[in-house]
Amino acid sequence: MRDFSAFFAHIGFHKHLDEEQRVILELPLTAEVLNEDGTVPAGLFSTMLDIVIGSTIGEVLQQPTSTVNLNMNYFDLSDKGPYTSYAWVTHQSGKIVIGEGVVEDSDQRVVAKGSGTFKVLAAETKEKGRS
Repeated sequence: MRDFSAFFAHIGFHKHLDEEQRVILELPLTAEVLNEDGTVPAGLFSTMLDIVIGSTIGEVLQQPTSTVNLNMNYFDLSDKGPYTSYAWVTHQSGKIVIGEGVVEDSDQRVVAKGSGTFKVLAAETKEKGRS
């Protein structure tokens, strides 16, 4: 599981597998990522769910994925972090996989929920004579 990127470091995301082998994405909030009014940008929760749903599908299938569609519901954008997100696979048909996920606040209340459609990408092969 890929657990680091420069983007993750900049925003403050921490990704790991829990004891049940679920992909968990955590975000301790800093003032740098909040809106001027102190609320959480909706795009931050969208990003969290895009990452955690795609990572969960990738971990289950052991294949890279690409987002096709992401649908979001936001319930509370006030600053109640740190935040934790996790996801699960709901459907698979060929190379198309659907997953759902939630973002929970520090009191384990769901503050955002999303569902996404992802395409499973072919694993890259580097055979001689092929590019």
